[in-house]
Order: sequence, then structure tokens, then C-alpha cells
Amino acid sequence: METRWATVDGVHLQLPDDCTVEQLRDELHKPEDAVLVAVTGDLVSVVHTDDRALSEMVAGCADTYYFRRPSDDDRNEILGAPEIERALADPTDDETTFPRPGIDH
Repeated sequence: METRWATVDGVHLQLPDDCTVEQLRDELHKPEDAVLVAVTGDLVSVVHTDDRALSEMVAGCADTYYFRRPSDDDRNEILGAPEIERALADPTDDETTFPRPGIDH
């Protein structure tokens, strides 16, 4: 099984390529209502499915991940992006991807 390094909520750790949101949430003891937000280069993805391997989605290319709960304060510009709220209100696929805030596209 291949592994790679990523930062999850500020902690640098190894992730198996076939890791799912559910597995990651369980291993890191995150609450069930925490949504995974993945940052890869100039894209941000909100993952809506818990049981699909991240490597099968844009989110699998991310080097930084955040778990975001509805009651959380915005910790940074990415987690404060209004696109996250829109993606959570109307998920249309396994993930919703949008341009990273603060980067000229």
C-alpha cells in the first residue's frame, strides 16, 4: 500500500493512498459532523462522501486538509470561503471543487 505525506489540521502525517474521509475521521477522532476540506495548489475541495477513496477524487491530490464543523470559527481564509457554505447546502457530487481564495486565477 502506497502512502504519502499530508498536513491535516496542522499535523504532518502519512496517509494511505486508499484512505477515505471516514477512516481519516476515525483515526483522528474527529466528530461525525466534521466535513473534510482539501487544498491542492489553487483548488479547494469539499468532500461530500465518506466512503470513497480520496485518491479517486481531486481531494486525493491535496497536500493540506482541514476538518471543519458547522459551529467552528473560520480559522483561515480557506475555511472562511463562502463557497464552502454553498457546497454544504447543495452538494451535487462526491466533492465540490472551487478556486482557492486569495489566488489570482
